[in-house]
Amino acid sequence: MSRSEGRQHSQPPLLLLGILLSFALTICPASASGADSYAMEPVKAQVSAQFPGVLAEAVRPAGFRVFTRSDNAKSAICEIFWARGITTQESSSGSTKVLYGNLKPGAFIGVIHFLLMERYVRDYRSQMLKPGYYTMRYASLPEGENGSELDFVLLSPVRADRNPAQTVPLDELVRRGRLASGTRRAAMMSLVEIDTDQSFPSLTTDDEGTCVLQVKLRRKSKNGAPVPELPLALVVVTSIPEDLGD
Repeated sequence: MSRSEGRQHSQPPLLLLGILLSFALTICPASASGADSYAMEPVKAQVSAQFPGVLAEAVRPAGFRVFTRSDNAKSAICEIFWARGITTQESSSGSTKVLYGNLKPGAFIGVIHFLLMERYVRDYRSQMLKPGYYTMRYASLPEGENGSELDFVLLSPVRADRNPAQTVPLDELVRRGRLASGTRRAAMMSLVEIDTDQSFPSLTTDDEGTCVLQVKLRRKSKNGAPVPELPLALVVVTSIPEDLGD
């Protein structure tokens, strides 16, 4: 992936710093010729019939809205709200190819709200994802070369996942993921390697139109002691040319 370099700022007065931060969150580096470019902006979690309070209370109040521009028209693609605290484990389990082995399998990661139903909203397997709210939970699956495991968040319709404190077994995650996709293949989104040249949070797009959101997530503390945040990179857009079909 080609990534633009992160920006560094000096330390201006507090008010100006807030203005610069707000501005920076709406900026995404332009992608290479022929690919769409994306940007993000802050968004607040709003309880509704589609986004129940039990889930809204389990995520941070402020999330990110990812959007694109075409002919000066702004189109929102999705909104992402990360968990207030994620469940981790002491050591990596399974394959050495797994990037996020410190995440506990089945742990609640957050909620994603798909807004735009066009060629942008597709999962790892290029399945169209319907607009709506979905929970995100961590899993590693044998999807790589030679059966090696890769990292994903599996998606569940919020109607099927109302207990964010629970750790969900893989077979149940797959069942819920099929409800999200409407097919025999569970809906899931890729977790990829952290780009150390980028800041947190950041949104980058490669020359094929793949867009990655990179953040740091707060971990749950077992004894109340401070714990370091966990860097995480999620593929939020896999743009597929229209001539490939659905």
